[in-house]
Amino acid sequence: MPSQKKNTPTAAPKKAAPVVAKKAAKSPIPKNAPVKQVVRAPKKVAAKATSAQPVQEQKKNAVKKTVVKTPVDTKAKPNAKAPATGNGIQLLQLTVKGQKSNDPSFKAYQPSPGDMGFSEILDALCVAQRDPALQQCTAWGLLTPDFTKRTGLSGQGLRTVIESNPGFDLYYASAHPELEAIYHNPWRSPQVTHPEFVALSRQFLKASGLSDAPVDSISHSSLFATGHLMVASPEFWAKYVSFVEKVFSQAQNNLSQTDKDKLFKEPPVPGRMSHLALIVARLLSVFLMLKNSKFRAFKVPLPEQEKTLNTHLRYLRELKDLGLAQKSKWHLAAWVNYRGLYLAHVMGKAWIMQHIEPITPTDLHAAVPIAEVQNPYNTSLAAVRT
Repeated sequence: MPSQKKNTPTAAPKKAAPVVAKKAAKSPIPKNAPVKQVVRAPKKVAAKATSAQPVQEQKKNAVKKTVVKTPVDTKAKPNAKAPATGNGIQLLQLTVKGQKSNDPSFKAYQPSPGDMGFSEILDALCVAQRDPALQQCTAWGLLTPDFTKRTGLSGQGLRTVIESNPGFDLYYASAHPELEAIYHNPWRSPQVTHPEFVALSRQFLKASGLSDAPVDSISHSSLFATGHLMVASPEFWAKYVSFVEKVFSQAQNNLSQTDKDKLFKEPPVPGRMSHLALIVARLLSVFLMLKNSKFRAFKVPLPEQEKTLNTHLRYLRELKDLGLAQKSKWHLAAWVNYRGLYLAHVMGKAWIMQHIEPITPTDLHAAVPIAEVQNPYNTSLAAVRT
């Protein structure tokens, strides 16, 4: 965390009319809310600290201690099977039949209708993954029509990033970096707009045979990913799609009828993602944490999205990542307290009373990604595979 002028804590900001954030479909927390005073993390910690533990892969797998290695050198070439060249990268964009992509760098793609019962984009991915032509590519991705709007990247911009960082199995991004600063893991970020999300996610993971520990653990920013902003090798897609299909098959067989109806028969609401779509978007982080996931991943930088973060959000993200990298319960507790003060000042007392408890960790245990990830924002703090 960037140094402060003094180490001694200061009091919370003076009482002022709360700044009310405009309602947003994706992120309820404002990225660039003005803050008059710098709020520093107090020394006293109210949270109950427990020994740091890695997330369990599944109930049958034994828990192993995670060792944080030396910082990742982003300039060093990874151990690659084959470099990603321009001729080998296929960027597809899901479009309505008969329409063309607005960006010439994308190829319009209208797959045969899928009947898996997933979200539209995931159904399409499952179909596309079996396309023989795509198996010949070094890397390919099926991206949503609003890709550029969400990321600030054009198709050519994405291609350039991939070509400049060859040899990874997966390229992904987080279109909402403020979530990495405010929430302790990806599974908590929809809780404000979807009050039943955490409970349904927990039941879904248990029903699918996975541990529900990721719902409670504190996650490094590298585990925050926006669903379907992914380009990957055919080998990765084969494993990942197979994983998702097995997870859904197990969940549908084991979920209670009530939870199944809530997830699979949820009526659509304009401008609002369904609970099922939100769960699907977070399965990538679970897959990267599995013991048998040996793929190398690169988190694509999104400079335009980063510009929207104010100083406090940048500090909060760095503080949380630092606590995880150093296995420091003090840093993690300081993040909890600093975040609480920031939200109270920005969102106001009424918001805090209604929402703060469900999005606050009760234990300071960490979810450390097993798959090796290069994070363009905090490379020196990124956890790597042991």
